[in-house]
Amino acid sequence: MIDVKVNVGGLIENDHFALVPAHKFSFSSSLSKSRKHFSHEWDHLKLDPYMADKGRYRFRRYGLFNLSAITGRLNYIPDASFYQDININPLNGGKPRKFASLTKDSVKNPFLQELMLFDLAQLTSTTSVKVDWLIGVHQIRIIAMPGVSGNPTPEGVHRDDETYTAQHLIKRHNIDGGVSYFYGSESEPERHPSVLKQLNYFDSYYFDHTLWHNVSPIILNMHGSEGYRDILLIDFSRQ
Repeated sequence: MIDVKVNVGGLIENDHFALVPAHKFSFSSSLSKSRKHFSHEWDHLKLDPYMADKGRYRFRRYGLFNLSAITGRLNYIPDASFYQDININPLNGGKPRKFASLTKDSVKNPFLQELMLFDLAQLTSTTSVKVDWLIGVHQIRIIAMPGVSGNPTPEGVHRDDETYTAQHLIKRHNIDGGVSYFYGSESEPERHPSVLKQLNYFDSYYFDHTLWHNVSPIILNMHGSEGYRDILLIDFSRQ
């Protein structure tokens, strides 16, 4: 079981986004093992081959699920590609991208299965599934090397095309930067955007398709030869 002490759905309805620090979440002990195993999956991601800026700083896996309104069950759709319109993502959009698939362990992971349903329930403020949903799961690692930053959002200030999106921090190691900025539902950034720097496991935010947002580059701090930022994106598209 997963619980959160924030009215995410109410914030989404009023502000189009919700910032939820890690301490607002609680997880039942029955999910401890699968939650730990799921976090280890970020050590097995594959290089993103579609970066139009020629960057080699993004590693990822992707999976797509259907949530049926009739059965209430999640069904994995194998070999799915990911598409963004070029107007949504002018850097990498305009063509289907076939990322490395989620591993079989991730697809069947009890924590991920419960998290997808939990996040959707927060966003829609209901536990009943009234329409079919497509749910995309993105495991992403952005790395920083000496003298080379990593850019979580190389497309700059943008919005996503899916109905809702949830973003959870899995880990950040040996880096500075990676600050998220939320500009509201207009294309012109506000003078004083809302800001979140995710530092702890499961620092999270949720938003709808109207929200313009951005994340600053990550840079290696003074220790070590590599740093990284691991995040889980789960997007929900109403069918």
